[in-house]
Amino acid sequence: MACYKRFNNLKKMSLDDLYNGNPITLEHLKENIFNVVDIEAPVTLNTLKARLREAFNVAKISQKALDIIMEDIKELGLKTTDNLYDIVLWPKEGIFDISELREGDRLIYDIPYQEMVLLARSINKSGEELYRSILEHFNLQVLTKKAFAYLSFVEKKM
Repeated sequence: MACYKRFNNLKKMSLDDLYNGNPITLEHLKENIFNVVDIEAPVTLNTLKARLREAFNVAKISQKALDIIMEDIKELGLKTTDNLYDIVLWPKEGIFDISELREGDRLIYDIPYQEMVLLARSINKSGEELYRSILEHFNLQVLTKKAFAYLSFVEKKM
């Protein structure tokens, strides 16, 4: 299994500067979005927002900031796919084949289904047995309703 690569050189920004349309902050935001997707793709929007929260040094991304982020995603030409609870971002070159699960510190829901399918196929079980084996792989104990729904979604993609 491969290691999940994380972009760690985010340019620091302020939400006030973003809201005021500071050109340097707007450029830094685009650079941060581009670099996170370029290094971490495929990456969920939730993961991107977590990285940007670090750059803004805030606990939550406001709807106003999210609107600007989504506009930048479009302007950068990034590709998107659906991951049941979230969208997955890909470089503008397009969606590529995933050959292995990238191990790292991510929530199950933040792992694109394309990677989860590879893990599920390697387990060679179905239904709740499969879901519990996947949870065990991530050292998790509880099969929540959200996890059940997501893993059902993954199983249908197999």
